[in-house]
Amino acid sequence: MTMLTAAQNTYDAKGNREDLQDMVYRIDPEEVPFQSNISTNLVAKNTYHEWQTQTLAAASTNYALEGDDTAASAATGRTRLGNYCTISKKVFTVTGTQIEANTAGISNELDEQRLLKGIELKRDMEVVLLTNQAYDAGSTLTARKSAGLPAYTTNYNSDGWSGTAGTNWCVGSGTGLDDWSIGTGASARAITLSIIRGTIKETYVDGGKIDFIMMPPDIKVDFSLAALGTGSGAVQIRSNVPTNRAAAVVGSVETFLSDFGTHDIVVNVQQASDANFLNKTVYYIDKRYLGVAFYRDMRGERLAKTGDGEREHVLAEYTLVVGAPKANGIDVNIT
Repeated sequence: MTMLTAAQNTYDAKGNREDLQDMVYRIDPEEVPFQSNISTNLVAKNTYHEWQTQTLAAASTNYALEGDDTAASAATGRTRLGNYCTISKKVFTVTGTQIEANTAGISNELDEQRLLKGIELKRDMEVVLLTNQAYDAGSTLTARKSAGLPAYTTNYNSDGWSGTAGTNWCVGSGTGLDDWSIGTGASARAITLSIIRGTIKETYVDGGKIDFIMMPPDIKVDFSLAALGTGSGAVQIRSNVPTNRAAAVVGSVETFLSDFGTHDIVVNVQQASDANFLNKTVYYIDKRYLGVAFYRDMRGERLAKTGDGEREHVLAEYTLVVGAPKANGIDVNIT
């Protein structure tokens, strides 16, 4: 086969217009399951936000003498906790020329960058809220830091640990890293139903009611294999399977029914961003006592013009509120 003699063709033509689809595809995951499942309506009125927790006296055998003169028992005190607001922001600049350009797939470059930076900021906030970080008041030279959820968590399962408890073990006040990190010397361990059940039990005994168990993608895969595997002791209940999908193979666990309630299994893809801690950690969440308090809601602000372009930032000033540290659980160093 040969091309017609002297035929004009696309290889030699100089004026053919480009065929650029008028759409921009975005693939990176945007989900922030932790923020999506807890309250984000709390308001902070200072950069150090405080709250109080109340506990009951331990249950005991209680016998009273008939006719006895009643003496007052010690009052049940309250505990005052707090967390510092941290500032997270994303900055972007678009040149004046690019603002005027006719760009495929978007109508306005500034609006597009503002949208993208807002999504990126929410992902950063998800990592901040879950990371193993003690709160830090900051200074004129260092940023304030909000303590992450591990610093306010007291319940865990030690099955398979070889390490020893650290100095700040299970303090739950936001003041220490609680030594949840690998630095405690604890050996890595595979996820098992025994670990899951044990941590749920610990939170239940302390009054917690776990709504969902949150884990990174790698651990979610292993958890489904452990739960569905032979000898797991778990019973599979499949519901709402369409008749035309009757032959489908179910290889995932979306809900876990334990002795202490029904718990959704939530995958948090943002945990995969941190290989040192988040990607090896399982969180047990009682959302009644969790929230994000905003000192400044997420907002976009135009910055001073210093050249031929527009510069803006998207920022939020916020902190994590953990109303009852004993209500949540955590398992770390899971492989």
